[in-house]
Amino acid sequence: MIIPDKEIDRLSPVVKDQFLQWRDFLYNRVTFNMPDSEIHAAGHCERVLLYALILGQQIFGNDMYVLTALAHAAVFHDTRRQDDYLDTGHGARAAVYYRQFCDKSPDIGFIPEAELMMRYHDIDDKRGKVSIKRDFQGSLPRMFKLYDIFKDADALDRWRLGNHGLDPKYLRTPQAKAMVEYSRGIVNETVPEELRRRIDELIENIMNNEKK
Repeated sequence: MIIPDKEIDRLSPVVKDQFLQWRDFLYNRVTFNMPDSEIHAAGHCERVLLYALILGQQIFGNDMYVLTALAHAAVFHDTRRQDDYLDTGHGARAAVYYRQFCDKSPDIGFIPEAELMMRYHDIDDKRGKVSIKRDFQGSLPRMFKLYDIFKDADALDRWRLGNHGLDPKYLRTPQAKAMVEYSRGIVNETVPEELRRRIDELIENIMNNEKK
């Protein structure tokens, strides 16, 4: 558990309650293919949970179904990664794990919106929205907003990938754009400086090699 108490205490009562509940769930019940990953394991999911709940409340208010759906997507979305690079398809694998988990755990109700968000979070938005149009015809505006919120919450944590990790112009919602410096601060508080420097150097080298 990495988010400092002082940050948690600043949250609204509803977001704080949901964050603490699902953070406990994340660390005690969810398993990861790569639990020792420095950039895609529980710490990343904890920060995405925080951002998703904040954005969810800002956009949908205290809609508990929405907040729970976002929490489910956040804690499961990177659980079935096989490497720390693009690994396209890890969202679909996480969605399978999520459904299987819910089938075996009657206390955790399966949420179709959460499954879709995690299934398509690692691919182009257009493909995800094609599936939304197919599967959520009766609630398209709501589902489009949920999808954008979750993609933005995941993107806000790209500061952990170094100074080039996040380009704010690609964020989808104005609420997420307003959280850019907040998310940078959270990453600085929760990711050791040495690790951030090492990752930043790695990304810089990759970018330089691609230019050659």
